[in-house]
Amino acid sequence: MTIITDTRFRDLARREAQAFDSLVNTLDRLNKVEEKRALSEAEKAERDRAKQITDEVKKEPPNKANKKVCDPLFVATRRLLNEQSLVDPQLRTQFDGQLFFESDNPSDATVCVVALTLGILILDKAEAPPVTSIPSGNTRRFLPNESHPAYRSFTTDFFASFGEASGFGALSVRVLNLLALEGDPDGQRGNIEPRVGAEEFARVMRGLADLKVGDDEFQLRRRVNEVLDRVQNVGFQDNVAELGIDLPDLEDIQDENIVADNVRAMGPMIVSAMFDELKVFDVVDRIVEQFQQGMLPIGPGNAGKLLYRYWRETPNRISEQERKNFAAITLGIPGGDPSGMVNREFNDLWLRFVSSVSSFIRQNEVDQLLRSATPSPISHQQVRKSARDLAANLSLHGFGMAHFAAREIQSQVKFMIALLQDPEILGSYGARDMWQVVDQVATIDLGGARTSSRYRTLATCGTIITAWLADNVVRINRTTGPVIDIDQVRNPDVASNHRATLHPTDYDLVNACELWLADTATSDSQVEEMAQPREAPQMTSKPIQIPALARDMLDGLGDIGLGLGSQRPFGNGRPPTPH
Repeated sequence: MTIITDTRFRDLARREAQAFDSLVNTLDRLNKVEEKRALSEAEKAERDRAKQITDEVKKEPPNKANKKVCDPLFVATRRLLNEQSLVDPQLRTQFDGQLFFESDNPSDATVCVVALTLGILILDKAEAPPVTSIPSGNTRRFLPNESHPAYRSFTTDFFASFGEASGFGALSVRVLNLLALEGDPDGQRGNIEPRVGAEEFARVMRGLADLKVGDDEFQLRRRVNEVLDRVQNVGFQDNVAELGIDLPDLEDIQDENIVADNVRAMGPMIVSAMFDELKVFDVVDRIVEQFQQGMLPIGPGNAGKLLYRYWRETPNRISEQERKNFAAITLGIPGGDPSGMVNREFNDLWLRFVSSVSSFIRQNEVDQLLRSATPSPISHQQVRKSARDLAANLSLHGFGMAHFAAREIQSQVKFMIALLQDPEILGSYGARDMWQVVDQVATIDLGGARTSSRYRTLATCGTIITAWLADNVVRINRTTGPVIDIDQVRNPDVASNHRATLHPTDYDLVNACELWLADTATSDSQVEEMAQPREAPQMTSKPIQIPALARDMLDGLGDIGLGLGSQRPFGNGRPPTPH
């Protein structure tokens, strides 16, 4: 077995499956729409495109090397590689992540440069144009839509990625060989092909470049494993995606002025704030106290072990006051240390972004219904500005210890969910789910319960919105092009393997914004008012030391009360709801 040419890139296979599912969903949705009303010309063209591509992909190929693929990024990359004669032999297709070329014996260097180019494009979140199909004899050819606005920017991204991939030279071959061996379940002694991630390959190569590791490195395996441990988050807590509420995992994505990782870290902070509102932290503390006093009918089973572990690790966890301090720093929630870097602008910027997205979509739906030529009062650029202002604010207040606090908080949230869902705990309180346990303990011992469904929804919506901002830093920083894809909103991807809290689509963003406004009882007049553009607050791209005199003046202002606390989530100018 040739280790490199037989390597399967698992993320290429996953992207292909997602692209096909998206086309199937689009076709199914438009067919259902046609049963209710006549389709527009654009909708008919989209339906025909989806049907042509899916029908062609479903055909059984004579062999793996003739399999048709519909992933826009792969199709556009293949087109540019072959059109410019950048690789020899030319790239043909991929099957289950394995690359196939016009020749059966491509060189290791050719496979590496193609895989690394694709990995860098995935890592940098390059936006590929949609796939079109054209007749070619008895079959159809899949090509990128060169008239689409994304084609020009993708071409720029492609050549930058190909140049970077080519620059690694022989080092990439040695590294991919090591990664493939690491991904070979039987140590290259059987017939199981090794599996590697193209994006992970790109991350490792960039990590080695940062460490100035060349192809003459004697201990390359050790250096690769060091970088791989960082890439795979080895030695840290579990990814946020493993939590029951689907928190996003933290990824190392960085931009010039907006650090995407800082923005993504706000997801666990929002969940923590909602759990504080639901008194989940207090409920768990109360359950542990009852267990310590022998008041719970729980034996030495799994629940008992979890409760004992939680009690034993109390000194090492973030305390309630420390949690409030981080909430004030990142979200501007009252209760933290006022002498810290309190995020006083968050409340206004958050509502402006959510409202601008909602107003933009509502207006476009009205225009679509009435076929009106009247321009929308909320444009792409207004949404882009509100997104950029909010992302810059989150990035600024996500520096310092916020990353580590987010990891600690997500670990604690995950542990509490596992504890509260334990069958012994549920049986002790006669509950069917963890939220009934929370409601019961909060009502009896903590002075009253909150509406759990509301805060769960807000936690999920907040995670989706922050994840979308983190995923689309490049898009919101551009000065041209749409910031929200209306076609994607009208034809959402509902693939079974899609998780909105990990990598939300534009449809997921719109849904989250509408749910946020509905659950916080924000009126239409407030939405319309907040959606109007305002001058952005003064913000730096990174923390800057404030002179003592200026800090004393700011401290004298006190906390202006934005955020949660006793107000509705992130404030809406209404009095608190009695509980």
